[in-house]
Amino acid sequence: MLSYLLSCFFLVYSIPIYIVKADSSTDSTATSSEYGILVVREDGKEDDMETAPDTDHLFCLLYYPALHNISKRSNGDMKRYPLSSLLDVSEINTCEDDLENMEDKMVYINTALSNCSIAEQAKRLQASNVAGMISDRILKAKYNASDFNISIEVMTLVERDARKRMFAYQKSSPDGYFYMYSSVDEEGEFDMSLVVILLMAVTTVMLGSLWSGYVKQNLRMRKERHSSGRINGEEDILPQDGSGGQEEELSVPVSPILVIFFVLCMCSMLVLLYFFFNQLVYVIMAMFCIASSLAMYSCFEPLVMASYQISWLPVLKMPRCNIYLCIVQLELRQLLLLLASVGTAATWFVFRKTSWSWIVQDLLGIMFSINMLKVLRLPSLKICTILLSALFFYDIFFVFITPLFMEGGKSVMVEVATGHSSDEQLPMVLKVPHLSTSPSRVCYVNNYSLLGFGDILVPGLLLSYAHSYDLLTGNKCKLYWCITNLAYILGLVATFISLFLMNSAQPALLYLVPFTLIPTIVVAGLRGELSAMWEGDGVKDKEDIGNGNVSYDSEVENDIVKEDELTTESNGIPESGFNDSMITTPDKEKLVID
Repeated sequence: MLSYLLSCFFLVYSIPIYIVKADSSTDSTATSSEYGILVVREDGKEDDMETAPDTDHLFCLLYYPALHNISKRSNGDMKRYPLSSLLDVSEINTCEDDLENMEDKMVYINTALSNCSIAEQAKRLQASNVAGMISDRILKAKYNASDFNISIEVMTLVERDARKRMFAYQKSSPDGYFYMYSSVDEEGEFDMSLVVILLMAVTTVMLGSLWSGYVKQNLRMRKERHSSGRINGEEDILPQDGSGGQEEELSVPVSPILVIFFVLCMCSMLVLLYFFFNQLVYVIMAMFCIASSLAMYSCFEPLVMASYQISWLPVLKMPRCNIYLCIVQLELRQLLLLLASVGTAATWFVFRKTSWSWIVQDLLGIMFSINMLKVLRLPSLKICTILLSALFFYDIFFVFITPLFMEGGKSVMVEVATGHSSDEQLPMVLKVPHLSTSPSRVCYVNNYSLLGFGDILVPGLLLSYAHSYDLLTGNKCKLYWCITNLAYILGLVATFISLFLMNSAQPALLYLVPFTLIPTIVVAGLRGELSAMWEGDGVKDKEDIGNGNVSYDSEVENDIVKEDELTTESNGIPESGFNDSMITTPDKEKLVID
């Protein structure tokens, strides 16, 4: 039950895939801006054009071509400014106060004190013979660039700590210098982190949907044989994850109304995260640690079950433990696996801000996603369609529509994904650091490419159902599963393409839902199986299934019968395999060593 609740909570958290530049949006009446790079050289030596500076010495800037343009790096004629020329005027209102003793200085202004446009401030500072002006944010004020004749450098450093870093360099290296150049030519470069994200997502969806389909087919055949009286012998002793029992349902009992209610609840949760992020982020982290620990245990427990086939390994039963909600009795190997699972999640939590923590987070996220696809088996194509359609509009609304009425034009989903101004970030994502070596990488709003769990799990539920239907119909080539897998890959590729074309966060479900759902429905309709696939588990007997051109695969059933027979051999030690029905806790009374 706990696994169901945690899985449902994380299902619709679909962070938009995020590898975009810093926000350069301005008021609709303001002049547009372009991206550039500011490079600091502490040693004062000539810059090597062939060697890219390290990230610590790079700053992302925005410049305003209509006011004053800057050179491209390829031109090699970037003007150099000494770090000693930096002047902090954060206490001065550059729109009204007197501007004195600023000649040849690169002044760093405080826009919070300003009540005029960036162009008007630049004009006043130019009259004081400054070398240039750096602002800490874009002023959203109306101005017409044609009314000004600006010859000084005018730029905005968009990073939060840019002012602090710049003056730290001035203090430590007074003989150093800095220069700026336009990075327009570098913005179209592809980042290989997206390939890593794609491989992880596709692998997770494939493994999870395969496992889910086999689990459901095993349960289906077991219940069929049980109802016909073909099951003899003692009841199986189930593994600790609770799967494989006779009482386990083929799929999650869910109605269309319940699906809609669930999505509405998650909308409310997302809004709460937007307004109370600093308070709720640690609650989400705790839930992630619990859910990923259980998932990691569930994914690796079949390997523990397989180890019981090795007769010379001792079997040591731990004391029975009552922990409020359940009674647990583990064998030593199960206990070690549980400790390793909890320890991995705890390691992530303690070291989550280190440069390598993304590896542990991705491992836990993949385990969680695979286990969730195995556990949350949807009953029909109808439920799949309703869920995917609801989340399709959910994703679009919270990424694209909420900026139209939220204060500051902020996207609720993007703000929650990036953590507002907090130094914490929600862990419900797969993340890979940017692998690009281009200096323009510093203009990304996040140091990682992110893909939310929802963008893996929501299409994955459809793939899981498609695989279970392929097994039910005896489709040897797994037609529906292969089609939806290919469509999922194409949907992710389409998301990446739109990401670079639009340079804005993209709700992946905008592409993944139609790419996966439409081909499945079309192929089912062409094959005359849409009615049976639409009803799914609602088709009660073989005669109804036969009317939908669906038949049981006798070979699959025979294979499972043979596998069940194997579990009675080897002195009560079960044979282990990939399917849950083949994974049972060994008879501890026979195997325990005195």
